[in-house]
Amino acid sequence: PTLDIVVLFDGSGSMSKTFGRHPHGFFAQVEMLKTWVQGLPLSGQAAGQPSAANRKTRAAFVQFSGVPQDSGSPVTGPIPGSALKTPSGTGTAGRLSGDVGELLADLSWHEANYMAQGTYIRAGLDMAAGIFQDSPLDGRRRALFIITDGAIQDKNLLASAQSKLSSQ
Repeated sequence: PTLDIVVLFDGSGSMSKTFGRHPHGFFAQVEMLKTWVQGLPLSGQAAGQPSAANRKTRAAFVQFSGVPQDSGSPVTGPIPGSALKTPSGTGTAGRLSGDVGELLADLSWHEANYMAQGTYIRAGLDMAAGIFQDSPLDGRRRALFIITDGAIQDKNLLASAQSKLSSQ
């Protein structure tokens, strides 16, 4: 199918534990995502290029983590209740892409910017909704994959993020 996927993945401190034979879960997760990207039927389109209904896939990555947050405003960066996507000038710059090189650059950037805080997902859901919103709804199907190893600590704040995602 012609598909856009945003992968929202856990950057919390608990991800530093051993995963099976791998000594560090976060790095195991990034390695798995790199292998997965290389096997996807990608569109070949770089981030920011017009979407094509070519029965191929584009993807984007968002890391979530953080600490408790008192304000209700979404924030970005390794601060309370936050999420990260790659900055401008790196890989996809936090956008959907069908280019394997851009996606691998994103994952390498995330690997070097492991947040290692609590399991707070709201800002990540808001960021994922923004990625979908920035890409025209042109017949492509949309999927959100969430990877986590534990309980979400801000689940009481997720109604607005769910509403935003549902509208995309």
